[in-house]
Amino acid sequence: MTARLLRASAVAVAVLALGACSWRLETPPPEWPSPGPVTVMRDAAAAREQAIVEATWGGAGADGATTAQATVLSQIESAAAQERLDALGGFYVPYPQSPSPSPSAERVDLIGLGVEARDGHLADALVAEDSDLAFLLASAGLSHALSSWYAAWVADAIAESTEPIVAERSIPSGSLPDSGPVPASTGIDTDTLAELAVMHDQARYAYEVLAARATDDERDQWLARRELQRARAAALARLPGVEDRREPVYVLTGDGSADSASRSAAARDLETRAGQTYAALLDGAPAGDVPWLLHAAFDAYAQAAAFGAPTAQSFEVPALPGLAATVGE
Repeated sequence: MTARLLRASAVAVAVLALGACSWRLETPPPEWPSPGPVTVMRDAAAAREQAIVEATWGGAGADGATTAQATVLSQIESAAAQERLDALGGFYVPYPQSPSPSPSAERVDLIGLGVEARDGHLADALVAEDSDLAFLLASAGLSHALSSWYAAWVADAIAESTEPIVAERSIPSGSLPDSGPVPASTGIDTDTLAELAVMHDQARYAYEVLAARATDDERDQWLARRELQRARAAALARLPGVEDRREPVYVLTGDGSADSASRSAAARDLETRAGQTYAALLDGAPAGDVPWLLHAAFDAYAQAAAFGAPTAQSFEVPALPGLAATVGE
């Protein structure tokens, strides 16, 4: 009797086991939640920044080149890329191989990575569904545009290029339409546009003062920028519904134009503040206004840099222009 009971129990266990296996095979695989478009876009941007962070671990000229452009770009990005990556929330690594990075022996095209990050960030900024992410990407793309341009500017200066110091500059990216720094139509409120026109007109007057106290090539330089500022102010004041608040003269506070160095510092401050103003307007701007705001900010920041000495130390490229320092905390 005992043996028969044991055999029956064994058969029952086997049947249950087969039944369990059959049930598991017929169960559909679990459906895991997939990341939304905002997460995917943020992760892609973080991956671009992570690539630049890794490229700068090898130090200046991490791409194996010894060019001035690569060296300057590496010096800029060694800090800026990490700040942008932190603002994006970091780069997710499921199983990090080591707690600390180590330089790669492979040659890395840092200049190409910067261009890729610039174009990728700017393209995504124009279509991002989340307004905060759109602002962050536009700011990061602007920073990369400035880094790439300034590294090339320093290299050209070292090579004694004849590039003009004063010029109207736009971001050289296929991700943005070449709309210039003033729109034909805009969703920005007219009061803000009137303030921008006054800002440029005040700069026009400041450059007149700088020119009056300079001579020769320096005087011509201030007059050239004065004309660009005059034209910018007039174009903004002509936009539909904009009240023209320009004045013939303005009171200049902290006038530092006694010598050439002081005049250059004053001009850099003028342009930097204009760049900051335009970069801040990217926050919540309609997608159609993002390109011209970016071009206007780039033009001002780049002009500020061009007025200084062509070294990596003389112009601090903002990692996230227009964003508060607390972003990402």
